[in-house]
Amino acid sequence: MRRAVLLILAACTPPPVHPAGDAPDVQPADQQRRYTIWLGGAQVGTAVEAETWSHTGVILRRTEALQFLRGNAPVALTTTIEIHASAQLVPSFVRWTELGIGERHGEARRDAGGWHVTLDGTRRTLPAAALPAELVPLVLRRDGQFTGAVFLPARGFVAGSGHITQAAPARLIARLALDAGPIVEATIDLGTDGSPVRVVDGEGVIAMRATQAQATQPFPLVDLIAATSVPLTGTRIRGHRLALIGDLALPAVPAQTAHIADASLELDLGASLPGDLPPGPAGTDRSRDITDLVAAVRARISPDLRAGAPTPRDAANATAGDCTTFALAYAAVATRAGIPTRVVTGLRIDGDHLFRHRWAVSWTGRAWIAVDAAFGAAPAGGDLIGLAIHDADDAGLIAGEAALTQVRAAVWL
Repeated sequence: MRRAVLLILAACTPPPVHPAGDAPDVQPADQQRRYTIWLGGAQVGTAVEAETWSHTGVILRRTEALQFLRGNAPVALTTTIEIHASAQLVPSFVRWTELGIGERHGEARRDAGGWHVTLDGTRRTLPAAALPAELVPLVLRRDGQFTGAVFLPARGFVAGSGHITQAAPARLIARLALDAGPIVEATIDLGTDGSPVRVVDGEGVIAMRATQAQATQPFPLVDLIAATSVPLTGTRIRGHRLALIGDLALPAVPAQTAHIADASLELDLGASLPGDLPPGPAGTDRSRDITDLVAAVRARISPDLRAGAPTPRDAANATAGDCTTFALAYAAVATRAGIPTRVVTGLRIDGDHLFRHRWAVSWTGRAWIAVDAAFGAAPAGGDLIGLAIHDADDAGLIAGEAALTQVRAAVWL
């Protein structure tokens, strides 16, 4: 599943404040910052940020290199974001690239009409006032505060409104409300020298300031699937019933019902449970069509945990991938076939653990059913716990990933 490392992030303690928008009196010195990146108590990568200043402005480049396992499959993913801005920190150009099994890239150029974004063969426009998120720390360092429009180059250039506040003398909180609805946060802890010593995003990904020696030290690869799983404790005595502990508000998707009990949320799971989503349009029963589409997706896509999830635009033609690939691919072909469909992010029961998973829900013409194309199930259920229902786009995926972090424990009932 996709990772959202939202480093609005590595903010610095503000020096003496310049009026917003002013260029510095003296050209700033070039800087380089290194980080180690951690998840689930294990290192999963490194990042290098470099500021290169000239009389015309600054070029900011952030390169993040991740290495980990997904099951037994090794994954290497390198993301680079390059931003060109004036001495007043007015950005004019952003380039994003991602290298894994394949390559993705996008660019945004700014003029009086806004940001003109080219991404995966598509074009759209963002407001001219929006800042790329990676530039925000420089604005914060200059002004001592930040509130305004931002966009995330590494997450499909999705846009929103950002706000950074000081929660304590050595702690800042960065909050981003995406235009599509999701809200994500990051916590920034500052050291005695005023530089960030730890940044924690909403998914529990931690960026730690590091020396060159620490950042270049080899580290063992960790299985992210296992590292992000939730242990399922207790003894299973009443079928598909369990309790979740956490800050949870589960959607009324099919294949589950939930009610509050003491300090937990108790769930019943089963493919026949109808959920309580608003009904779709009345029509003929499309259950057989849904089954056929699931079979076609299963026949076309080979499970491959090394493959990154495709873009929603390309998902209909994907040939290899993980559960996100299957969910997006099925959602694409079902929507194209006129079957109302949305994507669900949640957890799948496998033995004594809950693993992150994605699937879909579709309207048959008479009822909503869960559809798990990765396992060829329609209707699916009994082993699925939906935490968020959303559209098959980057903003929706971010919303789903934020919901995954809210589950702290699970126990059979």
